[in-house]
Amino acid sequence: MKKLETVVMLIVIIVIIGSGGCNKHEKSEFNSGFDKSELLELITVAEHMYDSVDISGFKTPLPTEYIRVYRSPVSVLKNRFDIWKSEKSKVVIAIRGTILDKKGISFAEDFHAYMVPAIGKTKISNEITFQYKLAELSGAGVHLGLLLGLYTLHEDMIEQINLRYTEGVRNYYIIGHSQGSGVAYLATAYLWYLQKDGKLPSDIQFKTYCIAAPKAGNTPFSYDYENLTKGGWAFSIQNTADWIPYCPITFETAGDLPPISGFTKVREVLTEIHYPPGPNFNDAYAKYGKLQNEVLDGMQQVIKEIIYPKISALFPEYIEPELIKSLDFERIGVTIPLIADKDYYKKFPDSKAHFNVWENHSPYPYYYLAGKMK
Repeated sequence: MKKLETVVMLIVIIVIIGSGGCNKHEKSEFNSGFDKSELLELITVAEHMYDSVDISGFKTPLPTEYIRVYRSPVSVLKNRFDIWKSEKSKVVIAIRGTILDKKGISFAEDFHAYMVPAIGKTKISNEITFQYKLAELSGAGVHLGLLLGLYTLHEDMIEQINLRYTEGVRNYYIIGHSQGSGVAYLATAYLWYLQKDGKLPSDIQFKTYCIAAPKAGNTPFSYDYENLTKGGWAFSIQNTADWIPYCPITFETAGDLPPISGFTKVREVLTEIHYPPGPNFNDAYAKYGKLQNEVLDGMQQVIKEIIYPKISALFPEYIEPELIKSLDFERIGVTIPLIADKDYYKKFPDSKAHFNVWENHSPYPYYYLAGKMK
């Protein structure tokens, strides 16, 4: 009898060890690398995180793997995020994109396209200062409006991650659509750096899909982000017919290059490589330098006149962080292009006679093209 009890006990111990113990978190399949089936499911989440009226009705099917378990309050900038959970112990943090509101607040976040350092602090009010770290690489800069969008969500988002962590969840997708993807870039960097700095548990794994994303930072930020998430943990999904990934409009100047470049001493460099400046060079280069300043000063003035009043009305004691004099917003992350082909344009005509400015940008065309991927 004692021998039988010993055998039973050994079997129980083996089962407990093999399962990782009953007190450990559940394990679930969560792999690095791009996955088409994963993307298709996440696009359905991306559409259903909107209200139906925001996108003229849902066109993708309901998610099959995930159910929504939380919806954040709408922030002063009209940002919102959902938590969708799978039975396989995976969570999706889904950040909503721009919506049409009567006061144009949601679009003000998009248009507040100053560039600011990717590490620093912003005074939101006399009592609140948002301290953030989104990159370590020197010169990295991010979109100020999207940074403010991150500020309005970050505390609630961290609270939800900590809550789900106590429930045993270790695997988190971060997704967004449109403006939500711009915020998702910054949220991804913010959360990864919190983790690196020991402010989030080290056994959490994030994986990001930014769908129909605008440009959220400059080249150094992109380098830092791609290094941070390397190994297949972050993707940018873009429909080649969509115009939003081109925005904000980029204007690169010599000042956006590293301190040591061919433009540092352009005349000397040209002479050294046997292309000495010709008689029109000085005049042309002087005009280029003047144009750089005129464009940068002009755009920042437009933002100050039209957009800043809306932002300051929402945050009366807000003080802008240090600005980078740049409009060099660049594409970020490992891009998965969804190629719009002839069949696509039959379904979504590329014609001014069929003018729907948001059609190619909405979630459904992304779902359609993703479904055709081989």
